[in-house]
Amino acid sequence: MRSLAKVGLVGAGYVGAVALAAAVVAVCVLASSGPARQDESGMAAFGDALLFLALFSVAATAPTGAALS
Repeated sequence: MRSLAKVGLVGAGYVGAVALAAAVVAVCVLASSGPARQDESGMAAFGDALLFLALFSVAATAPTGAALS
């Protein structure tokens, strides 16, 4: 595979990983919206950030493996 195609494939994989993680976090926020989330907004934001990082890390393993091969 040519290097330019490889870079494009890896970049598209990372964009997809970000999109997937953002979509799942958005669904989680919509599913758990309520007075408890409003009262503890700092803890909710930190939990959302951790969820995003975890999902992105799992989804980005495939493009990272493609970049290393």
